[in-house]
Amino acid sequence: GVGREVTGLAYAAGNGDVAYTINVNGSGVATTQPDVADARFGVESINANASEAVSENTTKMKAVMDAIKTLGIEDKNIQTVEYSMWVEQVYDPERGVPTGEMRYHITNQVNVKLYDISLVGQLLENVLEAGANTVGGITFGVDDPTALQSQAREQALKQARARAEELAAGLGVKVGKVRQVSEYSSGAAPVALRVEGMGGGDMSSIASGSYNVTVDVQVAFDIIQ
Repeated sequence: GVGREVTGLAYAAGNGDVAYTINVNGSGVATTQPDVADARFGVESINANASEAVSENTTKMKAVMDAIKTLGIEDKNIQTVEYSMWVEQVYDPERGVPTGEMRYHITNQVNVKLYDISLVGQLLENVLEAGANTVGGITFGVDDPTALQSQAREQALKQARARAEELAAGLGVKVGKVRQVSEYSSGAAPVALRVEGMGGGDMSSIASGSYNVTVDVQVAFDIIQ
C-alpha cells in the first residue's frame, strides 16, 4: 500500500509471453502556498418559543450575511451547509425529571469560499461582531492542484526508475519497458483556527501554512537479461 517500500523481483505471464519484472515504488511531494480558504460559521439560537427561535435566528443570520458581503464576496461563494432544529426537553437538575419546558435550538451555518486568503481574519472578525456564535473551522487549499500533481508525479516516477536501475545493476541485468504502473495521490493543508470564547478579537495571527500534494507510484519494469 501507500507508504510502504515495494521492491523485488516477480514473474509475470500473459498472452503467451514470459517476463520477469522488478517491482518498485516511488514517492514525490510538491509544495506551494494555499490560494483558497473555506470558512464555516453560523448562528445557533435557543428559545422556549419555536417561532421566536426561528425569528431570532433569521435576524441574526441576515446580519452575518451582510457582514460577509461587506468584503465583496459573491453570492456563488456563500453556501448554506446546515439548517436544522432540535427540541430539548428540560429536566429539573435536582429531581432529574422533566419540567415540561421545551427549548428549541435552531442552527444555521454557511460555508464561505475565499479566493483572497488575506481576508480570512477580517471575515471572522466581521461575522463574530455581527452575531455569529458557531465556528466550524477554516481549511486552506489550492484552487487548481493540477500543476502540483504533475510535479509530484514526475518526482515519484524518477525515484521509481532510479530504484529499479539500482536493483538491476546489483543483479547484472538491465531495466526494460514498463509492465504496469499504479498511482495514489493526496493533498493536505493544515487547518488553522483558534477562537477563544467567541468574543471576536484580533484574528490577524491566523496562518495558512503550506499545501502539499503527494503522489505515490508502484511500477513494474521488465528485466532484460
